[in-house]
Amino acid sequence: MNSINQTQIENLLNEACRTFVFSGYQLVVESAQDLTHWCGGKTSYWEFAKNVTENTYFDLGSLTKVIATTSIIARLVDQNKLDLSSSLGDFFSVFENTGYKSLTLRQLLTHSSGLIAWHPFYKEAKEPLIDIFVKNERLFLTNPANFKTVYSDLGFLLLGEVLKSNFGKIEDLFQKEVVLPLQLKEICFGPVSADSCAATEFCLERQKLLQGEVFDFNTTHLGPVCSHAGLFSSAQNLLPWAREWLKAIQGKSLWLSQATAKKFVQSGQGLPESTWGIGWDTKSKAFSSAGDLFSATSFGHLGYPGTSIWIDPEKLGMVILLTNRVHPSRLDERIKRFRPLIHDCVAKSWESYGK
Repeated sequence: MNSINQTQIENLLNEACRTFVFSGYQLVVESAQDLTHWCGGKTSYWEFAKNVTENTYFDLGSLTKVIATTSIIARLVDQNKLDLSSSLGDFFSVFENTGYKSLTLRQLLTHSSGLIAWHPFYKEAKEPLIDIFVKNERLFLTNPANFKTVYSDLGFLLLGEVLKSNFGKIEDLFQKEVVLPLQLKEICFGPVSADSCAATEFCLERQKLLQGEVFDFNTTHLGPVCSHAGLFSSAQNLLPWAREWLKAIQGKSLWLSQATAKKFVQSGQGLPESTWGIGWDTKSKAFSSAGDLFSATSFGHLGYPGTSIWIDPEKLGMVILLTNRVHPSRLDERIKRFRPLIHDCVAKSWESYGK
């Protein structure tokens, strides 16, 4: 990456810190030509905050959906241990006389199941998650499957229940199918040490700053290990995983077959007009967080605390951006304007190669 591009990217990152879009960041950009990484800012705006380094942990939020759950399922599909056309009724007899019975794993992964987006499980007494779904069918299942796309944490919670009831604990599956074969380091489900982690929100309900503790209330209540959120990592420690998905698309991976990888990152898997692949999102034609210059075959995912991953198979590039944009409050949504800017800047640097 040439010095002009590096300076532009650094200016964007520093300006975002200066104007309190986030207190700290890590950015890793890799292409066929080079690997560049940045880190900066502070772990919080609080007194005694530390400088963000390349080893600082960030709460990944919903990146957990692709790093853990989607990757585990892709591996099991590859091994012919799981069929995406299987329905919840195949796994849970308690769903026999409910609308959940016919919902398929594919519909849950493509957010086309008819489930609502979110529910405050943390406000209720702890009980088996499947029982909560049965009791709340009319509240949770508001549309028929394949009616419209609604990004749903509930769908991924059900996927987690399928995995746990048939293959074992999520944390064990994550180790077996993702961490060990890809030799990932320093990635784990929370909590983690506050000293080594960027802060997220000052939580009014808990009356404390969340630092090393999972930001997502439902994960804290249902987890700490959940299938929709809960992972912590640094950007550089995610590189081997992101690289392997790109290698799989190219047919160069021993971890995941090309056929499975391409199936999972192809848009319109649930509904023709949807940008969702299987677990992965893809680039929309307008207003994509990936900006305007990533190719149409790009795929990625966002995390609510301010994290994202975008991979462009045509340009053989990837961008991992970790921030704590919810610090000190989730009400600040300027990250939505920042992400396209930084991705366009990176894409321009890729276009400059060979000129």
